[in-house]
Amino acid sequence: MSDDIARVTKVRAIGDRALRVRFSGERRDRELDMTGLIARSVHFAPLMDDAKTFAKVAIVDEGLGVSWPIQTKWGRLDVSATTLRRIAEEQEPMTGADFAEWRMALGLSLTEAAKLLGVGRRTIMGYLKRDDLPPVVAIACRALARDKHVLAAHYVPGRRVTRPAA
Repeated sequence: MSDDIARVTKVRAIGDRALRVRFSGERRDRELDMTGLIARSVHFAPLMDDAKTFAKVAIVDEGLGVSWPIQTKWGRLDVSATTLRRIAEEQEPMTGADFAEWRMALGLSLTEAAKLLGVGRRTIMGYLKRDDLPPVVAIACRALARDKHVLAAHYVPGRRVTRPAA
C-alpha cells in the first residue's frame, strides 16, 4: 500500500457498476467493482439501477476524486481517489507468492499463520502454492497487515515468548 496522496488520472465506466481507473504514478489501469459500495451506501443508492448515470463518471478536484452528475443533500455524488485506491488494493487477487510475502512481513511461522487464520498448517502450505487464494483469506490477510491491533487481538505465538520484565 502506498502512503502518498492518491490521484486519479483516468476513469471510465465498464459495465453497470465497475470502473477502469488509473492512478498517478501507476502504469496500468485497475478495474474496480463498485457494486458493494453502491449497494451498501445510502449516498450511492441512486446508481444501483442507473447504468447511464454511472457511465457519466468524471475526474474532479484535479484527480483527488471522481463524481457523478447526481446532487445529494451534501453536494455532488463523489468518492475520493484514496477510497478508490483502497478498493482497488482490496480487490487485487492474492497469490501464493503474495501470501508468502505477507507471512514473512509479519514474521509469522506456518503454525502461527494457521492459528491466526483458523486453518490447519497443511492449508497454509497449500496457499503458498496457489495462483489465487480465496478472497476471504486475502481480505483477512490485508486487514491483519494493515492494523496491528487486529493482529494483536488474534495472534497466538507458535512457541513460548519470553519478554524481560518492564
